[in-house]
Amino acid sequence: MSKPLYDHICARLSELDMAMIESIPQGGNWRDIPLRIAKRSARLMQIRQSGGRTTYYGRLHSDFPSYTISTYFNRPGNGAFIHPTQNRLISLREAARLQSFPDDYRFLGSISSRFKQIGNAVPPLLARAIGSMIPRGAIVDLFAGAGGLSKGMELAGHKLVLAADINPNMCETLRYNHPDTTVLRSNVADPKQYADLLETANSLLENESVRVLVGGPPCQGFSTAGKWDPTDDRNHLYLSMLRAVNDLSPDYIVIENVPGIRWMNGGHAFHAILAELESMGYVTNWSVLKAEEYGVPQQRRRVFILASKHDVLEFPRPMFASISRRKYHYDPENGKVLSPVTVSEAISDLPPLTAGGGHEVSEYDESWMRTDYQKWVRGMIRFDNLLQGRSSFNTNEIFQ
Repeated sequence: MSKPLYDHICARLSELDMAMIESIPQGGNWRDIPLRIAKRSARLMQIRQSGGRTTYYGRLHSDFPSYTISTYFNRPGNGAFIHPTQNRLISLREAARLQSFPDDYRFLGSISSRFKQIGNAVPPLLARAIGSMIPRGAIVDLFAGAGGLSKGMELAGHKLVLAADINPNMCETLRYNHPDTTVLRSNVADPKQYADLLETANSLLENESVRVLVGGPPCQGFSTAGKWDPTDDRNHLYLSMLRAVNDLSPDYIVIENVPGIRWMNGGHAFHAILAELESMGYVTNWSVLKAEEYGVPQQRRRVFILASKHDVLEFPRPMFASISRRKYHYDPENGKVLSPVTVSEAISDLPPLTAGGGHEVSEYDESWMRTDYQKWVRGMIRFDNLLQGRSSFNTNEIFQ
């Protein structure tokens, strides 16, 4: 019996939003909206007058990876979230696939929280690539969110023993998807809650041979997705991450954030993290990784800081070509030899929806699967099988 399909639900659209997206072709954006329609929106007229990102009011293109999936994919004007061939926004499940979550990974809590959980997550396949470079062992995940980083590390063979997050919806999602993991709702900036977390972590790790501490401290002050605020208290939560490093003394550390951390407030937090880790005896390495180079059907850029008590941790070699301005960039000497996974490969099998439609749980027929990526998210093949069949794959006309 085929496994059900979860969370194939998309946001409602106003009459004006529908008029806008009906005028946008595949791969198009706000520039394609006729003036007679644009005049009905003060925001859109402001964008027309001052210019704006080409992803605003963007419709995805079937033959390329998506643009970055943010927490706002329930709104057409905040990014490229319009389905490539249907006049609606992408569903929760489609966004999760573009983030490289397997279909059996569920997101719980309120609808608004689920948009945030998916949009804020580390793509599991990107985290898998990082995890493959670290000796397998027990993991503690601080600021775990919906668990994308944890899931990717698990895909690489690691064992998640403890996950913590301050948000109750995130914790509900973590408990469902990691039933054998201790999940704590914890504010690590609170001394009492941090002490409880530390005691739990030490107890769980007592007999484990390898300790890996991972986490992505909240990045609101570092992200280009919203207004930058150097005074935001959340910008200093990286200090709690460093405190946990000092107290838990893990063998390996993975810290993830948005590229903006490198220059926000003069790069203070970024350089402070590197300097503090090195002062504690760790060998550090960092890089900006491109998600599409590791099998994620999405153009997403993330900074990773790796630290080790032993030799320097190298970053994984890309497996797929990178993309910019809708052009693939191949570099065989660097191992970038495969075409990146496209939007159509990721979501073309999912049933059509109307705006605001869909179901929490629906039936899925295995005959709908058209690509190896779809077989992978449905749990039918391993990621290695996807790579093996990649070179001969043709993405043309998948949606037709």
